[in-house]
Amino acid sequence: MRISTAWSTRDWVEYFRMNRSRLLPIPWGLGAELQAAERAAIARSIQAFQLGESSEGRNLMKYARAWAARSGDADYVEAIGLLIAEEQRHARDLGRFMELNGVPCIRRRWTDTVFRRLRNLVGTLEISIAVLVTAEIIAKVYYAALREASESKMLRRICDQILRDEARHVEFQTEQLAKLRRGRAAPLLWATLALHELLFLGAMLVVAWSHRRALSCGGFGILRFCRACLSEFAADLLARDPGGRTSRRTGLAGETRDDLRIRQATEDLGRDLDLRQAIAAAEDHVIEAHQTIVDVDRQIGR
Repeated sequence: MRISTAWSTRDWVEYFRMNRSRLLPIPWGLGAELQAAERAAIARSIQAFQLGESSEGRNLMKYARAWAARSGDADYVEAIGLLIAEEQRHARDLGRFMELNGVPCIRRRWTDTVFRRLRNLVGTLEISIAVLVTAEIIAKVYYAALREASESKMLRRICDQILRDEARHVEFQTEQLAKLRRGRAAPLLWATLALHELLFLGAMLVVAWSHRRALSCGGFGILRFCRACLSEFAADLLARDPGGRTSRRTGLAGETRDDLRIRQATEDLGRDLDLRQAIAAAEDHVIEAHQTIVDVDRQIGR
């Protein structure tokens, strides 16, 4: 078991700032790449996730400012603002890809409406983050599947960037949840985690069913998708205690994160910086479906 110390909020601000300057290059010049069959299979799914990435985050910023005032953690407001900016970049990149491939953006979908209302149901930072991180953990599995659902180099590169970003987002958000839950009595903490798990299970099943066609094209049937999501949830959230430590554990589905073919957060910023060259080189290799980032690195190094 490996245990690591959580980053400070200032560390996260520096990370988000640095991340803006080292984005993976997206080959926009390739134009419309989706084949008709691919577009039919994934268009509605991409529309829904593009909408979900496009939140302005006004309420989250309000909760963040309130927390900063209470805790004295002035850097937290900037960190949340930078995280929201990354989510909006995801929405812009997906939207641009959709426009190039004749897929219109949508303004409303019932699943997005439910998630937005849940985030503000009680009006607290903890609830808002819990709902957001639920979506982000599921998104890690979704984008790994979407990456393999088409031969589009452009879409694959967009997914690579989103997967890298989301891994860090989940770390940041789960660290904050641990802070918010620190000192909570054991029975209350157990109840909190149980409710969060119920929320996650419901969201996971909705996504698995609603996006089953696109997921299937990426090699993820409903059962495999759910198992991967549960394992990610266990590794990301249940394995972090309120003291802010993380541990590498076996997931709820009986698999470790390395066993799952989901891209991992990089070990440090240096490795993150090397990823740009690694992904670019990967275009010249045959990459088997659903490889983890470790597998991609090994394939590139051959």
